[in-house]
Amino acid sequence: MKKIIPEAIFHEISLRVGLLIIVAVLVFSLAGVLVTPWNPLESRGDILQPPSSNHLLGTDDLGRDILALLSRGVLTSLFIGLVAAATTTLIGLLIGLVAALYGGVLDAIIMRIVDFLLATPSLVLAMILVAILKPSIWNIVLVLAVTSWPGVSRVVRAHILQILSSGYIDAAKSLGAGLKHIAIKHVVPASLPIILANMVTSVRGAILLEAGLSFLGLGDPSTISLGTILFYARRTAALASGAWWTFVPAGLLITVIVYSLTMISLGVERLLSRERVYRY
Repeated sequence: MKKIIPEAIFHEISLRVGLLIIVAVLVFSLAGVLVTPWNPLESRGDILQPPSSNHLLGTDDLGRDILALLSRGVLTSLFIGLVAAATTTLIGLLIGLVAALYGGVLDAIIMRIVDFLLATPSLVLAMILVAILKPSIWNIVLVLAVTSWPGVSRVVRAHILQILSSGYIDAAKSLGAGLKHIAIKHVVPASLPIILANMVTSVRGAILLEAGLSFLGLGDPSTISLGTILFYARRTAALASGAWWTFVPAGLLITVIVYSLTMISLGVERLLSRERVYRY
């Protein structure tokens, strides 16, 4: 009979709770898009109206329904986060894999570039790139990927180096397996837990970075995201005027999404790592 490890139960609960929260947020957003009678891009003329039966979460400085904005903004922020995280993870995996497998001078050069990029604040680098590129949702995704891959590549490289020192890798090499075979058949499958966990973490980081850029007015003005909602609230000094409904719901949704992704990342990494240990 398999022994039940309390820590494993904790991580499994974390994963389920995180998934439950993110699904609830998605259901809220989809329901808002489908049910609300208000167009998030349409001004109704009722500027900065507090929550009421007509507008459940009030209106912003342009007279737009906050609930409709939030419903659209959550989907946009999650889309940007997922696409940016997938791109970041792919770049980080490839670069980390090359650095770990080939080593030597190539590894040293790659790691010095990674160190330089990690030493540069992500928000500052993102602001510079956004200022150079034309603001658009795809350019934002590109900027998020460019500023985030170094951290992923360093983590992936360290994990792969640990895998390469394992006994079954030495056995594969002794049987004549090449680097390509080892990478595809052994390294990448064994790295799946850290890859998935880093991807979830990258989604979280991309959502926060996009929110920060949009809050500073560097996001795509034609796109409604949680960050642009906060930007409009800041622009009208909503905090000073007491219009809490223009920024509190968006801030809470960002917090909830980040918290749920943190729990999912923790659960995925621990549980899949445990399965890998059982396998190997």
